[in-house]
Amino acid sequence: MEGDEQKQNIAYSDFEKLDLRIAKIVAAEAIEASEKLVKLSLNVGGESRQIVAGIKKYYSPEELVGKHIVIVANLEPRKLMGEESRGMLLAAGDEEHFTLIAPEREINSGTQVR
Repeated sequence: MEGDEQKQNIAYSDFEKLDLRIAKIVAAEAIEASEKLVKLSLNVGGESRQIVAGIKKYYSPEELVGKHIVIVANLEPRKLMGEESRGMLLAAGDEEHFTLIAPEREINSGTQVR
């Protein structure tokens, strides 16, 4: 993990607390007052949910719509720039190379990641 400090080990029981799910992006909108944030409307197994993510530098809202991504579904809601975020998407990268974590094959939104 070049440039990143490895974090301390956690117990498997801590990892089990995460609820990772497949979500489909149904709408995306840049938050104009922010250089980084995009508001995403998601379908997570029939449930509508909104998350705010700092991915504006890497993705335009138009190219996000229709993508399936992996989210942490059980984070406590949080306000970012006045918008409620109910989860966090998974991504990898640095300043030059960045990608959303996504399933390699078509799979239903709401499916649990194991």
